Amino acid sequence: MAAKIRILCPHCGKAENIQAVGAVCPACKQPLDTNEEGNIYIYRQGSPYGIAGGFGIYLNNQPYGYIGNKELLRIPLKYGTYNIHCAVGMSRKCRDMVVVLSPENPVAFTKVYIKPGFWTNSFVVEPVDPNKLHL
Repeated sequence: MAAKIRILCPHCGKAENIQAVGAVCPACKQPLDTNEEGNIYIYRQGSPYGIAGGFGIYLNNQPYGYIGNKELLRIPLKYGTYNIHCAVGMSRKCRDMVVVLSPENPVAFTKVYIKPGFWTNSFVVEPVDPNKLHL
């Protein structure tokens, strides 16, 4: 499964999927730098729950667009600590995951899914074995 590259444009602030290194922002046409130090991979586990809509992704409360059903994203980032949160519509309940990207641990592999609840569904972000992603 090929990962889509998701970049937060430093010029216009939009989170956009890009095709390759050296790309330009589809929204503002400014050049994008994809040569960051680390990467977070986020896989949305396939499920009939919430299949029609994308899950909103937030890294350190910053919106990074949406992830579709059975989609894999690679988000290039600088070393640091990142809180991963997902939400959709009125549903903001999520078991967040915190990852630390460093020279010793430059890549984090995560998955997100909906956990059905009695009154409301909640999102769960947790680690995933990269071998199960077929990169």
